[in-house]
Amino acid sequence: MKRTVGSYLNYPLWKNLGQQAARHRYWMKGAAIAYGIVCCVLLSSFMAIAAASLWAPVAEGLTNHLQRWVPAVVTPLQAVIAEIRTDWPLNRRWWLFLLTTGASLALWCKVVGLTQQIIRSDGDLASHLIPTWRQRSLTGLVAIATAALTLLAVGVVLLALPAGMQQQAEVSVIGLMRQLLVQSLRWSLAASTIALSYGVLYRSSQKSSARSAPVLPGTVFATMIWLATAMAFKHHLESLTDYHWLFSAGSTLTLAFIGLYICTLGLLLGGQYNKLINRYFPLARSPQSSPQGPPPSFESFTIPKQRPYR
Repeated sequence: MKRTVGSYLNYPLWKNLGQQAARHRYWMKGAAIAYGIVCCVLLSSFMAIAAASLWAPVAEGLTNHLQRWVPAVVTPLQAVIAEIRTDWPLNRRWWLFLLTTGASLALWCKVVGLTQQIIRSDGDLASHLIPTWRQRSLTGLVAIATAALTLLAVGVVLLALPAGMQQQAEVSVIGLMRQLLVQSLRWSLAASTIALSYGVLYRSSQKSSARSAPVLPGTVFATMIWLATAMAFKHHLESLTDYHWLFSAGSTLTLAFIGLYICTLGLLLGGQYNKLINRYFPLARSPQSSPQGPPPSFESFTIPKQRPYR
């Protein structure tokens, strides 16, 4: 069947997507992946504290970054860093930094490998075999690439605009247009970065024995879910100053967990969406014509001369 624009909005396709998600228990698997990411973030926070106790510029950058969003935790964090720096010896701080760094990287690689296995799996036994060293190395490279791209996208979203730009947007039309342009560039860069991360993950999750299939539909689907979740969370962070710090902290953690679960669920559904759209609406591919050889020579039609029998 030929693929058109209406193929992506086909109701039986979306119904089948929900059935496949319920069949493969994506709702539980998405929660498991989100839990692994939360544990990885917690280990990374200990790594950041250890790095801040080792290097003063890291501590300064960490406190400056937290001062904008959660200023209530800046003073306790500075006290913890100062206590670790004065009471702990240098070798213990290095051990804390190395152990938390290694544990967070190993856990992130495990999360990425589990995500690849879930996306690749379609009920066959070959998807659950023990991965080879080549597959493990590829998973490590994909984990590093996706972590860097995801951190870049989150950093672009959380990047604070100059205070003067907001003031100019309130008093002049040119300032408002400039702010809208900057916001559009910000969200476009964040969306393209996270789409690249999802595309790398989807492409690496395909079976090596199968023919490579397009991953753009699922990438766009998962990116739209991530973009909507990021916009909602960004709006919540900008309104934290109107509430008490205890309510702000609790609501931020709750919305962060819910948003993380929605994003991981969208990631898994995007992988299944790629399978369904390529199965029911495959792209028309031109048949590869086999190269023709040169025309037969005259010698191939001649009968070899035989010697007379003696």
